Amino acid sequence: MKPTKTKKQVIVVPTTQKTMVKTKPVKTLTKSRPIRSKSNTLAYYNCLIDQVANPVNDKVKITKLAHHCKCKKGEVAVARQEHKAQLVQKLAQSYKNFGESLGHYLHADIVGCAKELKK
Repeated sequence: MKPTKTKKQVIVVPTTQKTMVKTKPVKTLTKSRPIRSKSNTLAYYNCLIDQVANPVNDKVKITKLAHHCKCKKGEVAVARQEHKAQLVQKLAQSYKNFGESLGHYLHADIVGCAKELKK
């Protein structure tokens, strides 16, 4: 009799070992962030609006404009307040001039009516 050849088969048996998931250590903040908001945010946004509206800054990146406004927002706010004060002063002067001219016109109209009544 001739010996027969047997085939060797590989049997895969599922293992019961769990695979370990490696996790990276997470950094936590040592100090909590302040609750109060950043100071003078209105000046910052007004500065950004002025910078974007300026046609000179068409080719400038927005990050550069934001950095400029973040660093110079105090100076921009002071300049804006001065400009606003000048506009208010001009408006008050114009209002005063309008009142004076209206008073002269009404006075002339009243005097003219009085002269016509006397005739």
